[in-house]
Amino acid sequence: MLLHKSFQKNLKKTLKLFFYPINYLLNVFLTKINFYIIWRSGQAIGDQLLMAGLAKILNKNYKYKVIVFTNYSSLLSLSPWILKCIDSRKIIGWKFIYYLLKIFEGRRILEYNFPYKDFGYQSQLEAYRLGFYDYLNQPPIWHAHVADRLEKKIFRNFTGGLKNPNMNKTREIIKKIRKNFPNFKIGIINPLGKTTYTKTKAYGFRNYQKIIDLTCTKVKWLQVGLPNDLVLNKIHLDLRGNNFKFLVDIIAFADLILSDEGLLNHIAGSFPSVNSYVAFSEFSPTKYYSYENTITLGKPDNEKLISYWQNKKNIVRNSNLPEIMAAEILINENL
Repeated sequence: MLLHKSFQKNLKKTLKLFFYPINYLLNVFLTKINFYIIWRSGQAIGDQLLMAGLAKILNKNYKYKVIVFTNYSSLLSLSPWILKCIDSRKIIGWKFIYYLLKIFEGRRILEYNFPYKDFGYQSQLEAYRLGFYDYLNQPPIWHAHVADRLEKKIFRNFTGGLKNPNMNKTREIIKKIRKNFPNFKIGIINPLGKTTYTKTKAYGFRNYQKIIDLTCTKVKWLQVGLPNDLVLNKIHLDLRGNNFKFLVDIIAFADLILSDEGLLNHIAGSFPSVNSYVAFSEFSPTKYYSYENTITLGKPDNEKLISYWQNKKNIVRNSNLPEIMAAEILINENL
């Protein structure tokens, strides 16, 4: 195994050296025509969504024409700052093109993923557990993926890079609620976040149900998520199973969202008027994922002393926490 990894590393270096003249000329050409290529592969939707925010910076501040390769083109195509959004899953021979892009990475070709293996780590979790996050000066997630290549100042005042599609379906849903319940806020909730990467971020369905029970007389909750997810009681509408375009639009029209740290918070990062409530977890520090409109609920007094980046299970939580979190929402929303 070690010999295999060593061979891969040496082969990568050899190929980069061999193709350096092409790399140099290609990046010079892209610079001349003012193009910038960003790509990422994998299943992490939230991480790929962040490329829209970077594209916004590159286009607005530097006037670059941005091309993005992504697994989630239906989502990133909602960014007006991306010139061309290419679905890598539809490209024949994508793996080959992916490795070519890695070889040709340079001033105008960027993989939006930190090369932890180049620094001797097998994964982000291993690197961060061993102190590499501190070594990088604790960057927020949108900078962390490229902290070895792009400067911190580029990401100052970072926001998401999506525009809502303004669909008739979502407009009508929101219009009807505001007409019939003018004294209520509209909230979007997903009580079942992704747990394939880590279970630590999951606050739990029952806990979210308690928050709904305590706030449903002031907030009309709309549940989103996968079509087979469990459904909360006392929600106003069940909107599970809709596509990404719908999800972005309904969040943009809402007053607040509530979820585990992840996709919904990153979508809300594009819409500063929407309060994004995130349940605190011991997986990552709040500054890692906080936008201007992110509000972390249930933060403990010893937040700075917690050993983050641990893939823990069955975390013991304060039994009164749902009540505290519900109160935080109501107070912050002036309800």
